[in-house]
Amino acid sequence: MSLFKIQCWFFILLAGATIASHTWITQFEQSGTELLTNHWQYKVFGNNRVDLTSTGFTLFSNNATAITSIYQNIPEITPGTILLLSAKVKCNDVVAGEKPWNQARLLLLQVDEKKERWDLSTVVVSLTGTHDWKNYQGIFTVSPETRSVRIIAQLSQATGSFQVNDIKLYPVRETRMFAMTRNITLSAWGVFFLLLTGSCLFNRKHSNFLRLLLVCTFISIIVGTTFPGDTKNQVSDEVKTHFHKQSEPLKATILWNLSKIWHFCSFLLLGLIIALMMTQESLGRVIFIIFSLAAGTELAQLYIEGRTPLVADFFIDTAGGIAGMVLIWLRKIKKDNYTSDTKTA
Repeated sequence: MSLFKIQCWFFILLAGATIASHTWITQFEQSGTELLTNHWQYKVFGNNRVDLTSTGFTLFSNNATAITSIYQNIPEITPGTILLLSAKVKCNDVVAGEKPWNQARLLLLQVDEKKERWDLSTVVVSLTGTHDWKNYQGIFTVSPETRSVRIIAQLSQATGSFQVNDIKLYPVRETRMFAMTRNITLSAWGVFFLLLTGSCLFNRKHSNFLRLLLVCTFISIIVGTTFPGDTKNQVSDEVKTHFHKQSEPLKATILWNLSKIWHFCSFLLLGLIIALMMTQESLGRVIFIIFSLAAGTELAQLYIEGRTPLVADFFIDTAGGIAGMVLIWLRKIKKDNYTSDTKTA
């Protein structure tokens, strides 16, 4: 069996096993008692109101300039604890305000000794319009500086009604089966990525510079994939803050989604390099390398903390890789035509 067929079967089996294992294997199990009580506090203004029931609460707002919220503080949470918040949620005729957070939201907020840490907040659900009952859940890890946790449901400068029932908060721990599956799955994807890299490196004789550039590109893609969600967001925010300070015109004119820009540019470079190094290979094999790396890095994120595979990112990656490949092949066609014209002349 050829190396190309081995790569194809390896990818198909690994992708299927990754999706199946993540679907069927439970990630967390309860490790402590319920933390929420019936002692809720709330803030309302004007005619807005909060109705408490035996199973939950409902927020009503007809004032788009006010915040209607209900919350509960959970003190003395041990740093490093993993908490799971779940609830059944329904909303009716929610009209959002101007800001992205002006919606019907249920969230977890960490509070240190000095202030509320909105940079560490985890939004379990954020809704507008009308939605029937659906169960939502969110998981987060208590940071070392956190002294208490606040559970908040709110209509923040948004109108409509927001119902929450069967809300629960309790500590959880990762199951052994999930941890073992994660380690095996990520190791298998690592082997697959090495196989892809090796098939490009040793396919033909090329300059050491191209080889080095290919390895660096692969490494940058894999590192970007394995960044935990919190680390990725922190790096992205720091870079955006730096550029915004350096250039106000850039801040005003560029769509600052650095994650999408990184996705496209890294695969654009990958497509350029692969097309240069594999000029004698079939179109299908080159596209397969780009496709499988784009899909594999997204699927691997099922097992990366705080990351979620996105179909949009897969298409951005693939588009970047194919764009790089097309640029090289257009250059080659132009060069061949020029050579042919020169010989004819």
